[in-house]
Amino acid sequence: MTSLGEWARDAFGLGEGGVTLTVVARGAQGRISLLGVGDRRYALKQPFGTVDEDDLRREAAHLEHFVRAGIEVPAHVGDPTGRYAVPVPEAFGGGQARITRWVEGRAVGTATDGLATRLGTLLGSLHGAAPSSDEAPSGWYRTMPAAEVWHDLLVRSEGQPWVDALSRRLPDLEDHARRVERVGPPRGRLVVGHRDLHPDNVLVAPDGSLRAIDWEDAGPTDPHRELAKVLVQWHVDGDDVDEDAVTATVEAYCTAGGPGRVEALDDFTMVLCSDANFLAGQIRSALDPGLAQEHREPVLTEIEQSLATYVPTPDALTRVLAAARAATASTRPATDGQR
Repeated sequence: MTSLGEWARDAFGLGEGGVTLTVVARGAQGRISLLGVGDRRYALKQPFGTVDEDDLRREAAHLEHFVRAGIEVPAHVGDPTGRYAVPVPEAFGGGQARITRWVEGRAVGTATDGLATRLGTLLGSLHGAAPSSDEAPSGWYRTMPAAEVWHDLLVRSEGQPWVDALSRRLPDLEDHARRVERVGPPRGRLVVGHRDLHPDNVLVAPDGSLRAIDWEDAGPTDPHRELAKVLVQWHVDGDDVDEDAVTATVEAYCTAGGPGRVEALDDFTMVLCSDANFLAGQIRSALDPGLAQEHREPVLTEIEQSLATYVPTPDALTRVLAAARAATASTRPATDGQR
């Protein structure tokens, strides 16, 4: 065994065959490589932090449910003892590694044009097939930093490249925080959702349909709020809204059997909380003098993008809501009841 790829093949019991290993992505949570063993392909994931085995078991169970429903997802591969996270020898970098099935497709990235209908079909299919959940979503999706937290981060950011952008977005962040505080926890039936169906986590499959990858954040979600989050993440760029794309996604979502309906500004709570918590976390990381340089540049990029495009303006949310409600009304039968 002379390489990380050969170690992974043997540690996870992937069988015989020549090994290839190519780094394909680096996200906020870790590094992803394409691992080839003979003619078989896997995703080798190396998280930057420690992954909890129990969390991985829950994620694996969620994914197996979707596999049984006929939906292609990156199912987990355990080692011969049943572990999903395996310690990596220091000779190969240390940390942990885990393996999932490789999902074929090209990355969406910023090339979202023309995918609105397929996006609605994907999310509607996932929500329609998803199991119910009795768990409550974590605070990451239900609460966001209060006004005093943002003011503290602004003061601590003095002299940093993002300070002016943060100052400009402070009124929006405070407005969002007040709305979230009024809304409270989600109500109604919760399902197991992806919860981070950002374009970076979606592939265009060879047949043209979309596939969801990177299920690390999967867990209990309100389908109304996850639909609202996806509409913002795909069709809003700061204050710019693609109303036609919102309409196409909602119509396809309803046609695919998705139960979510965006009917009030309160439905945007999930995206406001998760985006704000992510932004605050990235700022804290960038302010940490101990942050390694290899992680610092990606963090700075995330902060810049979050402040410029990811965090929506109140006006943008109002326009998304109007388009979503109109699209829902156009697909609702006369006998359709209230949610």
